[in-house]
Amino acid sequence: MSTKIPRRSRRTSRTMPPYRAVLAVDAEKYSRTSSYNQHILSNTIRDALAEAFHGSGLEGLWKNASFPQSTGDGYVVGVPPEHLPLLIHPLMNELQEVLGDVQPGLAFEDRALRLRLRAAIGLGPLPDSGGDEHGDGTGTAMNETHRLLDAPELRAELAGSDPDITFLAVGLTRRVYEDAVLGGYVGLAPRLFRAAEVDLPDKEYRAEAYLHVPRPSLRPENDREQGGGPVGAKAPSRGNGRSRGEIVFEAVTDVQPG
Repeated sequence: MSTKIPRRSRRTSRTMPPYRAVLAVDAEKYSRTSSYNQHILSNTIRDALAEAFHGSGLEGLWKNASFPQSTGDGYVVGVPPEHLPLLIHPLMNELQEVLGDVQPGLAFEDRALRLRLRAAIGLGPLPDSGGDEHGDGTGTAMNETHRLLDAPELRAELAGSDPDITFLAVGLTRRVYEDAVLGGYVGLAPRLFRAAEVDLPDKEYRAEAYLHVPRPSLRPENDREQGGGPVGAKAPSRGNGRSRGEIVFEAVTDVQPG
């Protein structure tokens, strides 16, 4: 008597989605501002990113970015992986300068209003249909980028700096650091990045990251003692003849949803 052996279903292989470098930014203390000011900040984040891409010679990347999305207190874009080093440098340095330039416009609207950003950069396979399908940008690389964006270590980089000097703190996933920075493709020395262990038990996430501050500073001692409340301030101009404060006034006077 023969016994028929049941056949198990076979696993099938499938193609991977394209690799994308992911840039996500998030505004410091966004929820502490009024609803009106949140709208201003949301528009200013988008405009500051657009200006930084343009000033870095990366306007084409901004115009053709994958799954661009405003998160209210931040923004997310994806770009082809070969451009990953350019997201780190020169884009982050340019974004620091743009944020410094927009502060006077924000202070004109509200003396206590300022915009300081955390940025996280990740890399990995992510669905990208060009907007034709739902779920573009969904995947582990996107999750890792947002986990890093929320990391206490990255928040501390801004919290411990002078709010009149440092407007941006950047975090890289280990993969980004190894491929782009240690790979020699970024125009910055590896010693300008600090290793940090990110541990988010609530998110079941633990990973090594690398932090970088384009313009580092220390929070003034008296500001630390008083809790470091925000104040309106002007950042020094780079003297290159370009006036970029205008983008803030566009965001303030034109508050159409973006």
